[in-house]
This record gives sequence, C-alpha cells and structure tokens, in this order.
Amino acid sequence: MTYYNFLSKIEPYLKTVRKLKTYVSYDLIFSDRWVMPKNNNTNIEVVKNGNENGNVMLSFVCKIESETVNQLEELIDQIIKTNKEREEKEMLFRSKVQELKSIFEKQKLEDLKSLKFDVDEISSLINSNEQDNESGDREGVIVTESGE
Repeated sequence: MTYYNFLSKIEPYLKTVRKLKTYVSYDLIFSDRWVMPKNNNTNIEVVKNGNENGNVMLSFVCKIESETVNQLEELIDQIIKTNKEREEKEMLFRSKVQELKSIFEKQKLEDLKSLKFDVDEISSLINSNEQDNESGDREGVIVTESGE
C-alpha cells in the first residue's frame, strides 16, 4: 500500500504523524467502543493518550524500518476494517430487529406461529465465521497507558 493510500484510509481518525528520532508515531482517535486485538508484535507499541467525548487517542509507534512500518500500517488498517465491519453489523442487527418487531406488530398471531427461520443456514454462517476467525493469522496490539 502506498503511503498516500494509507493516509487517505486513516484520515478520518488521524490527529498527527510524528517522527521521533528513529521512530514514527501515528496518533489516531477511535471510538472508545472499538476493540483492539492482542499484540504479538514486539516491534509495535500502542500508547493510550487519553479519552475525550467518547473517543480515545492512541499512539501507534514503531522504528522507521520498511518492514516494521508496513506491519504498523497493516495493523492500523486491520483495526479500522474490523471495527467498521463490527459497527455495520450492529446497525444491521438493530435494523433487522426493527423489521421483525414490525412484522410481529402487523401480523396475526396465527400467521406468526407459522413463521420459520432457516436455522441450518444461520448455523452454517456462524460456523464458517468461527472457522475464519480461528484460522486467521492476525497480529494485534497491547495498549499501554501514557506515562507507563
């Protein structure tokens, strides 16, 4: 991914990019409801720099080395993709619950009793997602408080 493309992707979350001698730091602001995966990469450090208005500022720091910076960019990209997808799923779930509620309000009891859901299809979706998550080789982050 080119640097311009990466900056374009993170622009809505980006507060600053800093060069600290031989390190680079991306300061990003995310929702405090976002989840951060575990970190197995000792070359990347994530420091929590405070909360404000339901958001948290995290500094993603690594040495200025091609491979490490690429790993950092991939990690940030994965965090954004994962959490945006999670938010979209939550919105879709709420929408589907409202649709179902509307159906229950409008339909007769006898019609609702015959309502069926394809449980096999739902189970299949759940099982395929669990297998994808187990087989995925994702690196994560350890978040430390600033001043530690």
